[in-house]
Amino acid sequence: MGFKRLLFFFLQFVLVVFSKEAIAQAILADSVLKLIIKNAPYKSSQLKGYSFKASVTERGKFDHILGVGKNRIAKTEGILENKWFGQKNTNNVQVISLNQTQQEVEKLELYSKKSGKPTPFFWPDFYQDLVGPSCVSPFNYFADYYYNLNYQRDTLIQGQKCFTYNFSPKFTTDRLFKGSFIISETGFLVNMQSIVSSDAIDYQLNLTYQFSLNKWLPLKANFKVIGGVLGNNGVFELEENVISEITASKNVELLQIPSKIQEKLNIAERVFDEVFVSQMLGTLHDSMIQKWKQRPETGVETIDSIRYSPNYTILYQENLNDEKEGNIEFDALKTSKFQPYQLIFSKSFFWGERQKDFYPYEIYYKSPLFDSNYNTAEGFVSAAGLVFRRRWSRYSMFEMEYMARHSFPLDRTTGYGKVRFKTDKSDVVLTGGDYVQQYNSEISISPEMNSLATLLLKNNQMKIYRKQFGSLFFNHKFSSKFFVKTWIEYAKRIQMNNITDYFWINYLNRDFTSNNPTNAEYAVEGFADHKAFTTTFHIGFRPNLTYTYVNDERKPELGSSPLFLFKYRAGWKGVGESVADFHHLELSYIHNVEFSPWIKSGIQINTGTFLGHSPDYFIDYKHFNGNYNLLMTGESLASHRLVGYYQNITTGTNQRLNVSHYTYSTGGPYLEALSITQFSNLWLKPFLGTKKAYVKELLIANFVYLQNRNLIYNEIGYGLDGVFKILRLEGIANFTNGKFNYIGFRININTRIRVGNVID
Repeated sequence: MGFKRLLFFFLQFVLVVFSKEAIAQAILADSVLKLIIKNAPYKSSQLKGYSFKASVTERGKFDHILGVGKNRIAKTEGILENKWFGQKNTNNVQVISLNQTQQEVEKLELYSKKSGKPTPFFWPDFYQDLVGPSCVSPFNYFADYYYNLNYQRDTLIQGQKCFTYNFSPKFTTDRLFKGSFIISETGFLVNMQSIVSSDAIDYQLNLTYQFSLNKWLPLKANFKVIGGVLGNNGVFELEENVISEITASKNVELLQIPSKIQEKLNIAERVFDEVFVSQMLGTLHDSMIQKWKQRPETGVETIDSIRYSPNYTILYQENLNDEKEGNIEFDALKTSKFQPYQLIFSKSFFWGERQKDFYPYEIYYKSPLFDSNYNTAEGFVSAAGLVFRRRWSRYSMFEMEYMARHSFPLDRTTGYGKVRFKTDKSDVVLTGGDYVQQYNSEISISPEMNSLATLLLKNNQMKIYRKQFGSLFFNHKFSSKFFVKTWIEYAKRIQMNNITDYFWINYLNRDFTSNNPTNAEYAVEGFADHKAFTTTFHIGFRPNLTYTYVNDERKPELGSSPLFLFKYRAGWKGVGESVADFHHLELSYIHNVEFSPWIKSGIQINTGTFLGHSPDYFIDYKHFNGNYNLLMTGESLASHRLVGYYQNITTGTNQRLNVSHYTYSTGGPYLEALSITQFSNLWLKPFLGTKKAYVKELLIANFVYLQNRNLIYNEIGYGLDGVFKILRLEGIANFTNGKFNYIGFRININTRIRVGNVID
């Protein structure tokens, strides 16, 4: 009995001692964590002034490609489902700071790829509040608000005492990490294993540090990115390894912005449809790396100086990781012998001696399959074209194009010819011909959507006229901050009338509207054929862009600055028998603002007026973008949701959305404001049956004031962005002078597919 009592007290003593020790370790770990969070910027600044050799390996594959595009993508770009392609490069790296490096590339190995460029070594900075695509770091100053931080145990790594934590979000939303990290007793991050989602893209990260030079420096990083666009799903993996001893760099000074700077400004390489996957992969790759190495809070310019070793070599390997799928290669510039079936789709044909990323000669065939439509002024029409390009570099070319358009009911073929000279900064285009033009010169109504609306709903929105014209366009981008655009056109403008009332569904027993629009401000239907000499001049300015630099190339973050646009459009009466007489001034402000990782807003404000008097022709009025289609294809911030393009004076209770009773084409002063704000969680999402983090909620508010009619039009709407990952659903109520009109519903492609750049 005495022995048992003695054993009991001994065990109690041991338990108390170990409990006190565990409590003491937890208290110490928490104090270290709080110290890291408090002094995170200081810790970040210590990770500089060292050199090493590193290997950077990346690979990617598509595990699902939409069936209709599989064969075409394989033939045009060499991409198969579940076929890995990638590369590996070896760099000598000097880290000046986490966003400034000097790197010398020794070797590049390409796996199942025809071409590529080395990927610079980079390292995410989790000591800053936000990291990657606006994700909240576990070491954010308000980490306790965002995360459950749970101490697990202490451990010994490289002879250094460390503490392990698990962490998880306190909220069900994206851009919050989940995983574990290890911190050292001296207050450095030792390991980070985490997952996070942002805009329906999943990221998995594993960062491992090593104790060197009396601090914890990079050793190994693994990134895995899983996501998709429009049903094409893929995986991208990147691994970085420090493969040499880390040595201290002496007399390290911050890199300065290069004195001679280059920018790639006119970067439209080819028609988007022709190299869809290549462009998408390149954009996602560059965007991912740029986002994860950003350190905006430091105030230090992001600069990578990359040069090639005198012994630089490129090796080509057939497969990655000993795969046996065959020797098909990922190549955005694949060539093949001509086959008649290639004329079904648009297709580029290349020849000449291939350079690194272009062929000197190209003929691009525009198939009528994707440019056939129906409208009430021409009936069924089909268009096809040929483009010849002579390139001197990837972004410099001479181009000749001829486009033909045939109206079957009219048995009339029209067309235009175009000559273009383009460099990486300038674009000059001379065009002449006989073609159709929409009344809204910005051509916001999709001919394909108009075809469906006309045939299925008897809703012929698109209004067109014919013009026999010659025009000169000049666009010069002095930098990503400042550009000018100029149009000069001389045209004979010819009225077109409806020639057919053909439809597929007699929806609501509607009548088609006239092809010559009117409204309360312009009541004359149609116009006499006339000649017009018109000019347009745009100046664009982004005052406070931020940049990253790779050698002497500057890469802008276009969303970091508002865009100011000044527009002057004029018709010059008496020039070459021109009867157009107007002078239109407009000033625009466009900006995307990120209030937090979960609240983003875009705003566009346009104000303008006509000097002297209104234009004599409705064509020259100020037209506001809009859409009456249930399905929308335009930019979410560029158009009113429920506004039609022109207001026809008609009556009938069954007209509904067939015509716009509240459209605002004007020849006088106006003020327009468009806004869309995106929230990760607002209030209605759970009640609408979805809790998915990638589904966002939208608030829409649009406004127009027209002085000539003393009219105020408003739209207020709510939407879900990211439904099925690709759709945006909206419900919008509109008001005229404070009076409620009706509620409409719209379906569009989600805004994140076009995220990032503010258009020119």
